[in-house]
Amino acid sequence: MNLESPDSGRRPPLEPVLPLINVVFLLLIFFMVAGQLAPRPEGDAEAPGSESAATDENPDQLMLVLDTDGKLLHEGQPVDAETVAALVDARRGERQRQAANAEDADAPGQEPVRLLADAGTPLKSLRANLELLREAGIEEVRLVTRSESAP
Repeated sequence: MNLESPDSGRRPPLEPVLPLINVVFLLLIFFMVAGQLAPRPEGDAEAPGSESAATDENPDQLMLVLDTDGKLLHEGQPVDAETVAALVDARRGERQRQAANAEDADAPGQEPVRLLADAGTPLKSLRANLELLREAGIEEVRLVTRSESAP
């Protein structure tokens, strides 16, 4: 004689978990598509490695790319000294308008320009382009590197 009920050894169905799994996968897909941290600079350049890469950079700063051929690029397009000077002036004017709208008494100085120089760029080419940036009126250039410890 069998005293146990027919479903006493069975597990409960997994139906309550399935909607949760669906929501988690939808959130995962959403964040993979929409959760880009910083735009990837256009151009074929790989940042050189660094022992301690700074992570407190503003991704809204002007980004220039120096490829292995010594060409200076902005958003994938080659630029010269006049174009760089125009870009810096436009960004300076935009920052001053934002400061005026925020009624900030301290007008911010010139923001630094980020330069992603390819790891294989010759030093001679880097020096020439840094001189070009100085002639364009840029006071501070920050070289973009990647941390050796980061994947």
